[in-house]
Order: sequence, then structure tokens, then C-alpha cells
Amino acid sequence: MQGIRDTCSILRSVFIRQNGTVCKFQSSDSWVILSPIEQRIKAKIKTIDTHLKDWDIKINYGIKTGYNDAFIIDGKKKDELIAANPKSIPFYTIL
Repeated sequence: MQGIRDTCSILRSVFIRQNGTVCKFQSSDSWVILSPIEQRIKAKIKTIDTHLKDWDIKINYGIKTGYNDAFIIDGKKKDELIAANPKSIPFYTIL
């Protein structure tokens, strides 16, 4: 059993040496651990991009989840859902 633990310890050390990265936590704000390339991409986006919260748009749940098929339906499906539950009429909007 000790041999397996030693092997795991060695493999873990090798993995950390090969994949480890230095992260600078410059404030007490929220933080994220990223590779150096991911840190550069995040910094670039932060300096040149407009935050999503600052866009003059309304975010729909299909956009948040990425599964628009669950939220964008055709007229036939809308009629089917209303027939199953007439009280759901106020929840449907034409895009």
C-alpha cells in the first residue's frame, strides 16, 4: 500500500510542476485561478470590453443558459402549451 501512496505522491508532484501557475491576488475582491494565457485574455477583455451589465439590452433566459430551443418556440408549440395550460398566456411574447 505504501508503494501506491508513494507513486501517487510522485505523480501529483509532477502534475503540479507541469501545470502549476502563479496567481497574484491583488485585492480582496473575488478571484479566479487561470493559466498565464487565460490571465492575459481576461485582462485584455476587462480593459477593452463593455461589461454585459452595461449593455442596453434585456437578457433572456435562453441567452443565459445557451439553450434557446427551450425558450424560443413557434406558434404551433405556443398554441399547444396554451391549450395545456390557459393561465400561461401572459408568459408568451412575440420576438
